[in-house]
Amino acid sequence: MKKIITALTLCLVTFIANAQVFLDYATIEDIVKNEREYFDDILNIYKNDDPMIRLDDIALVYYGQAFLPQYNPGGDENEKALKRFHDAKNYTEAYNTAKKIMEYNPVSLNALFNLLISSKELGKSQEEFDSYAKKYQGILKMITEYGDGNSSESPFRVISPDDQNYVLFHELEIEKEISRELDTETLCNIIFVEPNQKYQYRRVYFDLSLYLKHTN
Repeated sequence: MKKIITALTLCLVTFIANAQVFLDYATIEDIVKNEREYFDDILNIYKNDDPMIRLDDIALVYYGQAFLPQYNPGGDENEKALKRFHDAKNYTEAYNTAKKIMEYNPVSLNALFNLLISSKELGKSQEEFDSYAKKYQGILKMITEYGDGNSSESPFRVISPDDQNYVLFHELEIEKEISRELDTETLCNIIFVEPNQKYQYRRVYFDLSLYLKHTN
């Protein structure tokens, strides 16, 4: 265990002079595939809302999802159904479908966001609502801590195209998106926006490499 934790600390992230943090996908993949017991331990910490959970724990669980057999961004039938229930404001079906997704993809921002809305509308307990909120906010915080989105060298890294919108509109509070274009060399999506006090740039860079390599 000590050996694994040391490897995670040294290799999962690399700090540079300006304190930006860069993820090592190869190390995450190695942990998921070759140190599965450790990965599952961290996953349980995340699921149980352990107050001592660290950002690199959340990063391992979130990006580790991209190296699991069930990783299917954009093609998951439950995710498609969830969007229909969300648009129809069918909170019961949205809640039930999101719960199904959480069983095999506990870092789905689509599922967590819909659970936040539907659990409130359906009168679920505050404890349950708070659990979804902690996971949802923790993932968004992790994504924006591990990059600043200002360039292809320090992009926000996401495992699903849908996750870009949650970062943009919920975490960065962007009100107006102008256009999007994909840089096929860096595998970054460049989103042009109207800046605000929270994000004072006109371009937001998202690394979609895990998603694009999977779909290709």
